[in-house]
Amino acid sequence: MKTYKIVVAGPFNAGKTTLIRTLCGKILETDRRIYFGEGVVKDFTTVALDFGLFKLTEGILVRLFGTPGQKRFAFMWDILSVGMHGYIVMVDGADPSSFKEAKLIYDYFLDTFPYTPHILAVNKADLPGFVGVEEVKRLIKPHPSAPVIPIVSKDRESALNLMRMMIRIVEETYTKRPGYPGVDVMGELENEYR
Repeated sequence: MKTYKIVVAGPFNAGKTTLIRTLCGKILETDRRIYFGEGVVKDFTTVALDFGLFKLTEGILVRLFGTPGQKRFAFMWDILSVGMHGYIVMVDGADPSSFKEAKLIYDYFLDTFPYTPHILAVNKADLPGFVGVEEVKRLIKPHPSAPVIPIVSKDRESALNLMRMMIRIVEETYTKRPGYPGVDVMGELENEYR
């Protein structure tokens, strides 16, 4: 069985925990009650990580690691990214005020992990205030090779389509680039889960 580690990053309230919960069901989450500022949007936030496992197919196991979205927990981004095969940056497509923070997070991951396959997922495509993929592309300016797709993180089929695309991109990247960082890690992970 192939095992892949995918990191899910993005700003506060972008839908990271929801995506992982939708795909995995039960997850390990480190949510804590918010007592200031951002609490007007939601009552809890991730302070360390979200973690979940799910089988994408009979032969593919995906380990999802969700990062905290607040800057004060940014030190966790590097910790959670060790050994990742790909990453997804979530953007709240119904909250243009969060795009600046999303761009900072996207740019951080792109600068820190320039050869790692990734997707920019524009969440909340089901909401009336959704601005659309083209507007997010214009503001965040993703790498030309990075897919930018609309999703609804609470919808299982939408979440699965995102993950199928992510794993396809990861597999294509590792196949096309012998010696690409992570190829040996994949073999080690496969052995670890046999």
